[in-house]
Amino acid sequence: MATSYEADIGHWEDWQKAYRFGIFLILPPDPPLTQVNALRSKHDPRGQSICEAHISLTIPLARPLGEADWSELESIASGVQPFSIRYGPLMNYLPHPGVCLVIQPQNELDRLRGALETASVFEGAPARKYPFSAHMTIAEFISAEQTESLMGELAGVAPKGVFACTGVSYVVPDAGFHFTERRRLELAR
Repeated sequence: MATSYEADIGHWEDWQKAYRFGIFLILPPDPPLTQVNALRSKHDPRGQSICEAHISLTIPLARPLGEADWSELESIASGVQPFSIRYGPLMNYLPHPGVCLVIQPQNELDRLRGALETASVFEGAPARKYPFSAHMTIAEFISAEQTESLMGELAGVAPKGVFACTGVSYVVPDAGFHFTERRRLELAR
């Protein structure tokens, strides 16, 4: 196996159990990592306690990730050229509550996501509930009213910028449902 997984997930909420074998996402570098983590800590401490600032890519893995699976994923990732990611301004998905940063280019991120999800470790995984829409969450465990208030509060101060996407992180939750990076796939060099 490529990593270890939590054996006892009986205390996890039902929605959390699907993430037992992890997910692939993009962890931004500094300064956006530190900037967004600070906003998440202040406005959504529950979300921050689950995972630091990130851009979700794939659906959760259907089974444990083995070394052969990792090799397959490395081969896929090495065929994708690095690209620049733009983050900001603010957005939301009302009527679903929450505040996040716009992430571009959606087409490149969707292409990367789609390529990764062709790997055999995703076979049998539940289908995506919503169409893929890359974003970087600032607060999700909030009400619709809090969403509107936070959109106004952060309108002029939310971070914006660009960083290079050169790889994706494989993250897995621990017993307390906190995700940590276990491995990293590098894109083409």
